[in-house]
Amino acid sequence: MKTALALLAMLAMLHCPALAAPERGLPELHRTFLEELDPAKRVQALDEMSRSVPKTKRDIQALFDLFSRFPTAQVRTAVMGAVSRLDPRSVGTLENAFLEYLKEPEPESVLFGINGALRLRSSLALPVIRGIAEKPFKHKNPQDAQVLSERNEWWTQYEALSALAQWEGPKAYSLLKSRAEQAPQVARLMGTFLWEKTLPQALSWAGRGATDRERAMQALKAPADVQSLRLTRPILLQKVLDAKTDRDVRHELALKLGLCSTPEEISGLLAEYEGAKDPDTKLMLSASLFTSRSPQVIPLLRRHAQEAPEARTRLGALVQLIDMLGPEPARADLEWSAKNDPDAENRKEASALLEEKR
Repeated sequence: MKTALALLAMLAMLHCPALAAPERGLPELHRTFLEELDPAKRVQALDEMSRSVPKTKRDIQALFDLFSRFPTAQVRTAVMGAVSRLDPRSVGTLENAFLEYLKEPEPESVLFGINGALRLRSSLALPVIRGIAEKPFKHKNPQDAQVLSERNEWWTQYEALSALAQWEGPKAYSLLKSRAEQAPQVARLMGTFLWEKTLPQALSWAGRGATDRERAMQALKAPADVQSLRLTRPILLQKVLDAKTDRDVRHELALKLGLCSTPEEISGLLAEYEGAKDPDTKLMLSASLFTSRSPQVIPLLRRHAQEAPEARTRLGALVQLIDMLGPEPARADLEWSAKNDPDAENRKEASALLEEKR
């Protein structure tokens, strides 16, 4: 069971736009899901559940019952959607419920308790979560555990570390770094929630052995927020332009450089691209530019769709053009590729896309 799914689902729901509040309460939605035979109505109940705000202990019990009984992505995403909407002002009313789950022996209970306590910022739960996070990992990776209970324990510790990173910020850095030394995947949490502090360490790891390099790539591939990326943009730009930087590291930094660049900075990257002589530098800058999805890069995308040496690159540029412009504005690009691309598979794919958009 991949209990990390619950946290990822929770994070995704936190960034969803606000939707109309459902009319039915959580206990009723819980009952509907259990008793309804129509699959569409069960899905509707889960959708309403994901948009509900838990307000009572009965609400929490209804959510946990589904979370523990139905370990599927669909159900747990809905449950964690509701948990992510907990109002921190209800901490006095609801924190004891999550404290009880934290004390249970089952990993599902602890995981549920961690996420609820994190949302409420329960001061009573924080020491308990820290105690879980401070335990040494028994295995480098969860798949190394031969026993299911040990895999679940690994993921529970990972969730506790994730909660601390979000809750305590830089204060949790030393603990996360220590645990990343035992389990490289923890470096992903460092890169996600503590990017500015983690970047120098990740660059240092990248120059060492295989396990350190694994830590580095976990951190560098992590989905850090744009504001954190901007704080390190000078370093990102320097490394992307430096031909001596490790190629894989350089590529990951190029993607992040594109994500955090302003329109004025995109103009500068375009100028750097046009002036670059080194093929790898041009490749890295193109990765930055295309990741930015700025309208300024559309002419360069068209050039790549027609002139890039690799068939895969040409097709990728064409698909991004369609995605950015829409099928009708990109029709001329599709027609060109369908007739003129040197690769037969690309021509076939462009023709199929033309038919699909008719």
